[in-house]
Amino acid sequence: MFKVIGKSNWLTGTMIFFMPVLLIFFLASQLAYSQVKGKFEVYQNIPEVTRLSELERMPAGQVIMVRGRIPKKRAQVAEAMGPGGEGVAAGLIIFQERPADGREVRFREEFELVFPAFVMDLPDGHLAIMPSLTRERVIQHEGHTVADGDRQRTGFRPGDLVTVQGEWQPGQVPNLSEVTGITGVDKISLVTEWEEAFGKVSRVRNGLGLLTLLSVVLLGGQLRGIKANKVTQAEEPEACVEKPGFSRFEQTICAEKSLLFAKDDRFQAKPKARG
Repeated sequence: MFKVIGKSNWLTGTMIFFMPVLLIFFLASQLAYSQVKGKFEVYQNIPEVTRLSELERMPAGQVIMVRGRIPKKRAQVAEAMGPGGEGVAAGLIIFQERPADGREVRFREEFELVFPAFVMDLPDGHLAIMPSLTRERVIQHEGHTVADGDRQRTGFRPGDLVTVQGEWQPGQVPNLSEVTGITGVDKISLVTEWEEAFGKVSRVRNGLGLLTLLSVVLLGGQLRGIKANKVTQAEEPEACVEKPGFSRFEQTICAEKSLLFAKDDRFQAKPKARG
């Protein structure tokens, strides 16, 4: 490959040199594209409901998005947080900690994520929200930020309108179990956000694919040119020099070959231009 690069111009050589790297990035972007596309299609098919009557028509165990309000009653908030909950003092019932703006994360520093169970208020009833204890829980599009020294807490307060995702479980106490996410926006806003992310990954993948294809084409062209030069050099006639011990037949062949070489215009000495 280095021989090919050495015989190329700087642009072609650069493209050929970085072709393996471009190929690796293209394959990685293709994998990310497939993952994002798969998740996007899954989330698109998740239904969103806002009333308990709509939930009652759903089969048990179906993954659903429910949009409702965190209860405003402080007694429910305190019960969900437990005694002495710091989130209550800060006015947040659901929150996650982050380093304050401009501060770097310290070595082995951990940040708390508080996502307790609560009862969501719906226009026609109430729904128990049971966060998952085994899966990763995600808090997004928080509506409030509370400073706490060199940290800050972002989350939701009683009375906030939120959307949660979980598995519908009907019964005497209807609930949404295995809840893994809560956000302050509705499904339409989430889908729009996912479409933008999907579009970015798609553009990156297409760009890397185009660059990789261009590099392969340039490499193929350079290899074809080198091969053509070798064939041309192999077909060029060479002058024959008689050596002692040649038979009469060999002397005749050598003489004819030398005559052919002399008649070929490509090997004639061109007169130098006089100034």
